[in-house]
Amino acid sequence: MTSSAPTAHRPLLAIGSLLSLVLALLLGTAAPASAHATLLFTSPAADATVADSPRSLVLVFDQPVSLSGSFIRLEPSARLGTPTLSRGNQSLTVPVRTAPTEGVHTVDWQVTARDGDVMTGSYRFAVGPRTIALASGQTTAAKDAAPTTALRWLLFAALAVALGEAAGRRLSNHLPNAPAPRPRPWTLPATLVGSVATLALAALQLGDGSLSSFTDTRPGVLSLVEVAGFALAAVAVLVRRRAWAAVPLAAVLVAEALRAHPQAEQSVAGPLLTFVHLTAAALWAGTLLHVLRALAAWRGERSPNRALLLSYARLATWLFATVVVTGLISALLLVPLGDLATTTYGQILLAKIALVAVAAGLALAARHRLRRAGTGSSQRPARIETGVLAVVLAFSATLTVLSVPADANRSLPFAPPLDGPVVPAGARAGEIGISARAAAGRLVIDLTAPQIGGAEKQSYDLKATLADPRGSRRALKLRDCGAGCFYSPVTWRDGTSRLTLTASAGDEWAGGRAGLAVTWPPRPDTGLLRETVTAMRKTPRFTLHELVTSNTARGLGDLKQLPVTGKEFLASEPYGGGTAPVITRLPDEDGHRRLALAYPAEHTQLALTLDEDGRILHETLTAPNHLVTRTFVYPEADEDGHGH
Repeated sequence: MTSSAPTAHRPLLAIGSLLSLVLALLLGTAAPASAHATLLFTSPAADATVADSPRSLVLVFDQPVSLSGSFIRLEPSARLGTPTLSRGNQSLTVPVRTAPTEGVHTVDWQVTARDGDVMTGSYRFAVGPRTIALASGQTTAAKDAAPTTALRWLLFAALAVALGEAAGRRLSNHLPNAPAPRPRPWTLPATLVGSVATLALAALQLGDGSLSSFTDTRPGVLSLVEVAGFALAAVAVLVRRRAWAAVPLAAVLVAEALRAHPQAEQSVAGPLLTFVHLTAAALWAGTLLHVLRALAAWRGERSPNRALLLSYARLATWLFATVVVTGLISALLLVPLGDLATTTYGQILLAKIALVAVAAGLALAARHRLRRAGTGSSQRPARIETGVLAVVLAFSATLTVLSVPADANRSLPFAPPLDGPVVPAGARAGEIGISARAAAGRLVIDLTAPQIGGAEKQSYDLKATLADPRGSRRALKLRDCGAGCFYSPVTWRDGTSRLTLTASAGDEWAGGRAGLAVTWPPRPDTGLLRETVTAMRKTPRFTLHELVTSNTARGLGDLKQLPVTGKEFLASEPYGGGTAPVITRLPDEDGHRRLALAYPAEHTQLALTLDEDGRILHETLTAPNHLVTRTFVYPEADEDGHGH
């Protein structure tokens, strides 16, 4: 069969138009996290050793999760409280009612992801005064991956058979002088198989959760839509209204599109891509199967067989082009090119692409043989093509239970939890306040510009270089964790590490460079702060020398001298009551003791230098809008201890 040039270009023009539309939607919609819930952080951290028994377990995921069918277990056995969700249902907290004993503990967890798959995993941590070497890491995987893959393949195969039979019958009906024998209908068995598969998938998703929690969740509703879709399609066939089956089957396709990986990356274009891709793939495989069955029923009818194969070949050209375009866009959307060959998801995806190419080659071979030698020689590659497409559907089912490769540079929804004692540090770079918190394996830095309103819309940029106590330097890889928040994994060496930070906040605020010191390990010392507050309350009038600046590029500010008593001074200080959220003892300097205090909610840090009596000699206070440097000068005491 031949075709004119304009006709040959129509599929290309149509696919090009579809590609342009999808790309426009990709550019116009936001990209949240991956479809499967992946465990990002835990507290206590995976493989970490904490000195004290944790009062709660915290698990942070890269997307919202639900507690339907969830559980958290701590081994050796410990009594846990009721799990709660926060931070947009991405952070799960479980109170620990009985304190874990010293030793290694394993946390096993299970939650339901946004796409309805039940995710499970485990990690270990240790409790005790000595660091224990652990290297198991934290794991995340889909629960019941093998049965889920098999059931989802049955779902896809049922869609292919039902949709392909409808398309194949239309092709046959449009043929002149089509033979009377028609292949036995398979739509009813296919829809029944689809109903059983979706019911089984719903049962796996439900697990040990209650029915109400299942029906109240988005994944649960989508599962019910799929079950109802196949059931209604079966009813339509039973009442001899086959055309009506298209509507509930389309609902199944929509539900699959709304739960698949691309919808989590692009809320509008993702479901559209999946719907078009899955529909085209199902029609490609299912129509070919029906055509081969029709050829078997019309054995000996050369002319109708040839016409039917050519008619299918024209349809298959469109379907193949659609599958390739939508598949490539989805692949580029989900998997960075560097992860294609190095991750399981990428390798399965490459194998699927290769099989689609094989199927396309077989289709071309069948069409070539049809033109040269007739229908008999073309049926063999067509049958092999059907088998290859069945394997393609199996690979598609496998991809649904695998997590998409995580992007190491993707923004986090919020700062990860910090385990154990924290070393705080603060500075100011130009007009930008810097608040840093160093914890086991992690560093969180918050930048604040002097905003009056709309702080969440302010853009920030930060570069950080770390010099460890041995003198080696390296640039830190920072990830956004909110407005002005940056996170980096860091393995701290004992001693003092130095951070060099370069911060900026758009064009309206002056940025600059600042240095911070982090001394590891932390040394919490609440007693020293209480001693300092007690000593200051007893201190009579002294002179406070104070420098205040909101822009370090212009200096530390003008000097002010203020006569004040210890009680008056403490009344205006956040630590005046003798407590602070974070209290860390810093190394002594020139024989003087030092303390670092932090108020993370206010992005405020203080560094105190104390004399032998516990009185403050120097104080540096870093707040979002200013830097305060203070020197305390006390009157000399006479031999009787009275100042003069």
